Amino acid sequence: MDGATVSVYEKRAEEWRTRRGGARDALGSEFRAAAGPGLIADLGCGTGRYFDQIGPPLVGLDVTAAMLGLASHRQTPLVRGDLEALPFRTGRLEGAFARHSYLHVPKGRFPAAVGELRRVIRPGGMALLSMIEGDYQGHELPDDDFPGRFFAFWTAHELVAAFEAAGFVDVRTRRDGSGIVITASC
Repeated sequence: MDGATVSVYEKRAEEWRTRRGGARDALGSEFRAAAGPGLIADLGCGTGRYFDQIGPPLVGLDVTAAMLGLASHRQTPLVRGDLEALPFRTGRLEGAFARHSYLHVPKGRFPAAVGELRRVIRPGGMALLSMIEGDYQGHELPDDDFPGRFFAFWTAHELVAAFEAAGFVDVRTRRDGSGIVITASC
């Protein structure tokens, strides 16, 4: 992940938790119901705001030590790792949930990151990612309340193409209040 973005989250993790608080939607619960009872990874889990919705068995992954430190009071195993090199063995996960985390992966590296995501999900498992819709890419997002972070926005068509190229099937998109939610099966 982009070093400047990691730095913002490391330095401002407590402020992030205070301002963002808990989950503001039911995506975690919806995903658990669809994915079934197996192991799910919350990729880019931050402070763990979706842990209660997803429930066990669950592992949280984030690239920032500060965010994981704030999530550590929960009873969920935590792993420090990068979305572009997931530290899970092939086919280990029933599902992967990523609320606005892959939007920090540059477009040129996104296909490989989605391929890595596909690698760690077992056949029959599924993924849910949320992204911001649009065509922006860069560090200077207007009105970003945590400036300096890198963002890559996507169209639904681009996301579907990337997931299908990585070997996902039954790829679906829908719009929600903050962008695009994409679900896909392996």
